[in-house]
Amino acid sequence: MASGATGGSQLSAFCAVASFLWLGHSIESHQLIEQPRVSSILVLLTAGAFSYAASHFWQWLPGSNGRFDDEGGSLRPAPASLPKRPRRFFLPLLIAAIIFRLELFHRVTADLQCSSPGVEAFLPLVILFYELLPGRRARVGPAKNAEEEDDMGRTTWDDIGDWVAESKQSLTISIVLISLGAYLASSQDMRSSYICASFDNSTLVRSLQWLGLLLDGVIVILLWRVLAWARTNKSRLVSLSVVFLASAVGSGLLYSSLRMFLPSVPLSHHFKGIDALFVFDVVTDGFAVAVLFVSASLLTTEKTPLSLVGIFTFISGLVVGWGKLKLTGGAENTMHGVAYLAVVLICLGTSIFVYANNIQRVVLIHRSILVALMFISLIAATIVAISNNRNDYLFEHPIETMISEARTNADRYLTHAAASNSLPVAVSEYKARYGGRDPPPKFDEWYKFAVENKSPIIDDFDQVVHDIRPFWGISPSKIREDIQRVAKEPGIALLKVANGTASHSLSKDSEHAMVMDELAKMVNKFAQHLPDMELPINLDERPRVLTPWKDVRRFTEKAKQKGFGKFLTKRDDEPLDLNLQQPSSSTTPSVRTFQEMTALTCPPGTATRAGIHWDVRDFCLSCVRPHSTGTGIFLNDFAASQSICHQSDLFHLHSFFFTPPSVPPLRGLVPVFSRSKLSSYSDILIPIPTLDEVLNKANTQPDTSDFDLKTPALYWRGAQAEQVSNEMLHGGQQERLVHLVSDNSSASTTLMLIPQNEVRSRAAYERVPTSLLNFLLPFDIGFSSVSPSAASSSSEFTTTLPLASNPLSSNQYILTLDPPFVSSPPSGSLSTTFLAALKGTNVPFTSTLFTHWYSSRLQPYLHFIPLDIRLHSLHATLAYFVGLKGKATASDRLGNTKGAMINGREVQLKSRSDEAKWIAEQGMKWAGKAVRREDEEVYLFRVLVEWGRVVQDGREDLKFVMGGASKEAKQTKEMKG
Repeated sequence: MASGATGGSQLSAFCAVASFLWLGHSIESHQLIEQPRVSSILVLLTAGAFSYAASHFWQWLPGSNGRFDDEGGSLRPAPASLPKRPRRFFLPLLIAAIIFRLELFHRVTADLQCSSPGVEAFLPLVILFYELLPGRRARVGPAKNAEEEDDMGRTTWDDIGDWVAESKQSLTISIVLISLGAYLASSQDMRSSYICASFDNSTLVRSLQWLGLLLDGVIVILLWRVLAWARTNKSRLVSLSVVFLASAVGSGLLYSSLRMFLPSVPLSHHFKGIDALFVFDVVTDGFAVAVLFVSASLLTTEKTPLSLVGIFTFISGLVVGWGKLKLTGGAENTMHGVAYLAVVLICLGTSIFVYANNIQRVVLIHRSILVALMFISLIAATIVAISNNRNDYLFEHPIETMISEARTNADRYLTHAAASNSLPVAVSEYKARYGGRDPPPKFDEWYKFAVENKSPIIDDFDQVVHDIRPFWGISPSKIREDIQRVAKEPGIALLKVANGTASHSLSKDSEHAMVMDELAKMVNKFAQHLPDMELPINLDERPRVLTPWKDVRRFTEKAKQKGFGKFLTKRDDEPLDLNLQQPSSSTTPSVRTFQEMTALTCPPGTATRAGIHWDVRDFCLSCVRPHSTGTGIFLNDFAASQSICHQSDLFHLHSFFFTPPSVPPLRGLVPVFSRSKLSSYSDILIPIPTLDEVLNKANTQPDTSDFDLKTPALYWRGAQAEQVSNEMLHGGQQERLVHLVSDNSSASTTLMLIPQNEVRSRAAYERVPTSLLNFLLPFDIGFSSVSPSAASSSSEFTTTLPLASNPLSSNQYILTLDPPFVSSPPSGSLSTTFLAALKGTNVPFTSTLFTHWYSSRLQPYLHFIPLDIRLHSLHATLAYFVGLKGKATASDRLGNTKGAMINGREVQLKSRSDEAKWIAEQGMKWAGKAVRREDEEVYLFRVLVEWGRVVQDGREDLKFVMGGASKEAKQTKEMKG
């Protein structure tokens, strides 16, 4: 990178830049980031070992030589860029600085949600400040001979070139431009809804960031001064290895001491454990770190550290800047001018920097060519910015489009789900959908039952097939053995069907006896058509069967080989490792263990299987894209949004994942029938009434009051448990909701689709202060009771709101979330509240990861409004229906006729209450047809008819055949004869 640099030096520079880029690109996908303390120590040890090994091959390494390496060991003249001789205490000071810097890094990452992005972009300014200190050697431009000095034909451009190459002002301008551009490129990301709470002390976190930046500058300068004065390249690399190894040992000793004397220091945990992949990551990253510093150390005598730091900042900033610039024209990057300005500043700053710092080549590229490339980059950035800016405007709201599509999808679904108008057609449809397999015995009785109960769904039971298919890969005798073992698990009741009668195993004084009585009552309506069987019923809100993807896939493939399910539905194509294990013991798993179990239900190569999304500060765009493509911030694929395998950030954003169950999940594929489940679980879904439903059976009439007479507000109430964990206060779903709608911070912004005044038929995404939106929009959201521990430690959760006596009759919009998975959850489940809103004249807003027996029957944006679990589109979605108007007070639900002042201009978004009313009516009508008690019984009958065949010996021959008795009936007659 220096003037007159040799080919070896350029190779060293190339290795340094390549290793830097590789580390920046790959580190976030490695397991190391999930256990930073252990990983940092092991990487330093590995880098030290590689550096020491490199010292034995110093003759073959590219780059500049040591002061005694040339000409038989004679001392070479010190180059002009060589710093002052280091003091004796510099080496131990350098090691201490690295140890302290690592500790600062761990402290900041512990509260990463409160940190500021882009701080490291100012590292070149710190190095520049050192370069400009009094006493530093004067800057020297390119060497000139006497003729050049006395040349009378020199032009103004020559003088400008000399000024750029020799003046401190030109160097300062270039570094300021590069640093500012890199900061702008990296500091405009959307923030995650993970809470930076009042007790996190964000001021301290940001102060530690800036202190860490200063320490980075100190480390770079000390390392340069120590290594530049090494007598030989071998001694230079040995010194580097000593720095690595001593820093690793010191960091380990410091952490052990802190844990011994300060027990409050958090333990470092790891998501996947130290396995072969973790060791591989340590070795590869340690090697990359060694290559980076060994290559940089070989350049220390040729230039100051500002050259390398400036080039690294320029490259990383330009890559990030271009990445943001390409996203302009949509919701992912609304700061169009900022991204463009970042690229412009970096290109201009780099063009000046290579001359101001006398850098002849940058990674084999001559500086004149690099400047030309920067000019081309400027032109390309301008074209991209102008082109994408034309695509900023939307002429139709995404929700409006999705409502229109939902109508078409609903008609298509109904045609698909109710294609059969007779038993022969239903049999043909069954065989066509499920790989040619005949329906189970008593299919005719099920069909008759469905028709008599006016079920609108006859043919679409893909959820049933999806749940049961893997069990065709297990022998009936093994399934029956598993049922007996599972029945002994806590929270499991046994539903028995014998001689045409259903009963259960719970005593009358059991807490859940009434639930099982009601379930048995449902089954008894058709029990005479069922074979004898036993069903393990899960009485908990949590699903129970967390089988690794490899095992589910293995059993599913085995089932297909037996001729079942040659036709795979879309849901089955979603891949669901560990050997099959027996039902669990009573030991409660740790959060780490539970999350590891969950990750193993995803296929290799997916984001969740790879590890936790560690960056809780920034919004995870890659997690949202699969289910929001083409609709900006709005959710357009509700089923995909409930799959966790592409959403690794959910482990920090949902209490289900960081509150492990009191009873460990079952790891083997065993039959458990549950009320609801996540996509990663293998429970079999059936309609199980909740205790609240049973107790309040007489008071479950839907609210049919006039929609227009209700308040146009979004209502939600929740209750915190007595004890709330630290993770719950930051990432709990209901905690994030309450924080979001009560956030008064001036720094918080929310993405909104805002009409543009000059042409009111078009709109564009803009960032709007969250506090303003909370004032303008009619939220009636809050906790009815809060945890004493939460109220005492966090100002976010001190206010409570009273429970409405009948929220369904007084509010147009009802929000439902997943239940809080804590030791003592409040009464009432998600499904109860959601179905109550669906069956009444309300618009249900729901944010959930759970599926139920009825989930596939409901159409988003036709029967309910879906929200992403991150809740980032909550304000924009509600604003679509209620509009945006000026308000005098926060209690004013209707607003006035004037527009709201947003981003310095008056904006008025019209209300679409007519569309909301239509959705409420459509949901109520469809629920009255397809989510009735009768529909629960039809679904349950279908599950048990299918399951009854799976658990019987000789099941491959059990089938219903038109025009004759079923195989089962023939066997029964032969036995009686």
